[in-house]
Amino acid sequence: MQERYGEALFTIPINLEYGCPNRDQDGKGGCTFCPEHGARAAQIADARSIEEQVQKAIAFAKRRYKAHFFALYLQAYTNTFATLKAQQKAYEHVLHLHDFKAIYIGTRPDCLGDATLDYLVTLNQTCEVVVELGVQTLHDPSLRRINRGHDAACSLQAIQRLKDRGLRVHVHLMIGFVGETPLMWQKSIETLVALGVDGIKFHNLHIIQNTKLALEYACQPFDLLDEYEYAQILIELLRYIPSSMPIIRLHTDTPAHELLAPKWQMQKGMFSEYLIKTMRYRGIVQGDAIEKVTTLVPPIAQKPLVLEDGSISFWNDTYGDYYHPKTGAFVQAKELFFNHSNFKKRLKEGNVAILDIGFGMGYNSLECLKYAQESAQNNLCIVAIDQDRMLLQRSANVVLDTLHATLLRDLFAMGAYHSKQVDVTFLNGEARYFIPHLDSVFDIIFLDPFLESNNASLISVDFFKKLIQMLKPEGVLIASTSLRATQVGLHLAGFKTTPVLLNHGDIKGIVATISSSFIDEKDRAYHDPFLRWSDKKIESERQKSSSSNE
Repeated sequence: MQERYGEALFTIPINLEYGCPNRDQDGKGGCTFCPEHGARAAQIADARSIEEQVQKAIAFAKRRYKAHFFALYLQAYTNTFATLKAQQKAYEHVLHLHDFKAIYIGTRPDCLGDATLDYLVTLNQTCEVVVELGVQTLHDPSLRRINRGHDAACSLQAIQRLKDRGLRVHVHLMIGFVGETPLMWQKSIETLVALGVDGIKFHNLHIIQNTKLALEYACQPFDLLDEYEYAQILIELLRYIPSSMPIIRLHTDTPAHELLAPKWQMQKGMFSEYLIKTMRYRGIVQGDAIEKVTTLVPPIAQKPLVLEDGSISFWNDTYGDYYHPKTGAFVQAKELFFNHSNFKKRLKEGNVAILDIGFGMGYNSLECLKYAQESAQNNLCIVAIDQDRMLLQRSANVVLDTLHATLLRDLFAMGAYHSKQVDVTFLNGEARYFIPHLDSVFDIIFLDPFLESNNASLISVDFFKKLIQMLKPEGVLIASTSLRATQVGLHLAGFKTTPVLLNHGDIKGIVATISSSFIDEKDRAYHDPFLRWSDKKIESERQKSSSSNE
């Protein structure tokens, strides 16, 4: 649409009050997830007449988005649930209220008669028609559970009938139904793409108050996707959608006062930013699983620097600093992480498991890996976590050590590195997401949060409480930060800490072991109670708390 009109078309949601055949014909009360008002937009919630709805919605779009071109969106309920004569009269009336460039018609797969389709073909000659089809899921057990009133075959047939008539169709797909899996969602995407749909609207399953689904959830709660879980799934699904296919919507946008669960901490814009950033870090683009991609998404510009000990680091434009201290990554890895974790002694006594959070360019794990291979005493298992997968590729191209480059390339390509006595697994994503899903305990935890103020999520009390559960009783946590707030947070989580300041001056850290002692919180630590807050929000809440206690 933007290509055709020079700028984006903003949809103007209108409610024709047509109702729904699943509610009105069989008396079963409709889909379990649907509220009484259907999907009525908030900006027209108090408007009564059609004319008032159009006026308010256009004024809102102009005010908020500086919009100039508009598409009519018949959104709530089932907008083909009327006689053909009634549809014609209503559509043409609304279209004459403004110079709409297109009309989006929300409806169900089982409410598209031949007469309606023939009329839409005629209407499409003067005003572009897009049918917004509520598919929701292509799996019959889920359709029955939510009382959808039709099966998956009905959805597929409706799409095909629309496409046969040359009509554009956007499908609505819900992610998160109980009993469905990521593989099932992928198969659904592949089916929809094969049918030639023109766009997809994703919705995460959510619970709205005063719905049948809300009653089910109250009686027997079931798992819902938090924002990190949903983002993980969505990113993988996007890889199977052609790059040319519009993604109209990424997630549900339900008013906070109506939403019961899940309670996300990210707002709409924050989630989109997180998704884009994560895809860039991972080197993922829409459609790359089905299309030939010659180049990945360009990374944030980074400049290599040779440090004093001969190691190489990168500049990070996001944080405005280099990844490693001036003294060097080799020195930091050996003298802080390797030596203070007593790695030699631990490996001599038995197998060692390391959790490396903030893996980055891999120097800390590499130091342990080299010693394990050379000594050939016992086995080393490393679980490495980092958001930036592309950093592995860039680092592999500049590091001088052959083993280092091999490690990085294997982790980039396969997510794993194996040698005779060493196994390394790379988890690409948010540490707060992965930690609860790990079923191992570790002898050593490396925590390298880069700049603490910009990665407050990795040094919150609440995150430390998760880490202490992952650490063996005699284990040790080594952090590359010595902030007072970090020490307090570790103490509050149950750690005993010892600050480390190496002779080189710019290498600081903390050695933390499990302790039964507890201290009062004199200085305000970082808190992240839901393990969902952004780094900015964590820092902001800490400052608010500090100010209120002064």
